[in-house]
Amino acid sequence: MTLIALAFLWIGCGGTLFLPIIGLTGGLSSLWRLALGSTIHSEAWLNTISYVLNSVWFLLYVVYAVIGFGLWKLKNWARKSILGIAIVGVTAGLVVSLVFVRPIIFGISVIGIAVVQLGWLSWYLMRPRVRYAFGDWNRYSPTGEWIEPPGLSKRGKLGIGTLAATSLFVLFVIPLFFAIEAEMRNSDAYKLTMNTAQASPCVTSTLGSPLQPGWMMTGEIQESSIEGLADLSIPVTGPKGKGNLDVQAKKLNGNWKIDSLAFTHGAVRSSIVPSESNQACQ
Repeated sequence: MTLIALAFLWIGCGGTLFLPIIGLTGGLSSLWRLALGSTIHSEAWLNTISYVLNSVWFLLYVVYAVIGFGLWKLKNWARKSILGIAIVGVTAGLVVSLVFVRPIIFGISVIGIAVVQLGWLSWYLMRPRVRYAFGDWNRYSPTGEWIEPPGLSKRGKLGIGTLAATSLFVLFVIPLFFAIEAEMRNSDAYKLTMNTAQASPCVTSTLGSPLQPGWMMTGEIQESSIEGLADLSIPVTGPKGKGNLDVQAKKLNGNWKIDSLAFTHGAVRSSIVPSESNQACQ
């Protein structure tokens, strides 16, 4: 509980202190203009909304600091406040992620990590011994004897730890993997690579047609609206077998161009770009 209280105090006091400084330097105004400038074109409305959002943000830091102090003093209202924050946080995260975060699978991963974190925090704060420390434990037996709050057995601790790790993997890691995969497959660099490979006599004569992308693509894509770099390794399958595409591409003036594309099938590695042959792989 001390660690949770210190975390709330750190976030609350630090934000309360530094947020006004960031605002005075113009950092917050730039942030809101970047986020809202494309939808709100009125300068007056943009300034008004920015002021309201800055005020709400500041008040949230103050609330965090107050809750942290209450937790430090073992005040039950502070414990209940965190439970309320957990419910509001998960609900807000669900709505925002499903509506605004794309691809949708990435939104699910965001919700997953929030559910695991806030779920664990809620479970901890509802434990009998924690409730007792906050003065919220009044249990008596049918004979009128006070019941001491039970603790967790070793098996219970192991079960909770296993459940938390499994939940984190299922609700966050797996959706995050599929989200990254989907985002990369949606990129122009990836589409250009697959179209080039599909049109290659070397690839189609070896694997057949049509080509299907496999899972576990690796690499990275960095791009802006004008320029970018891509370095990808894409597993592919066809009616005749499996292979792998290794591509390096650049984006200049908004257009992607492949610098090199190699096709690997078994122990044979063939260059598709720049030395594509009109025949089978050589």
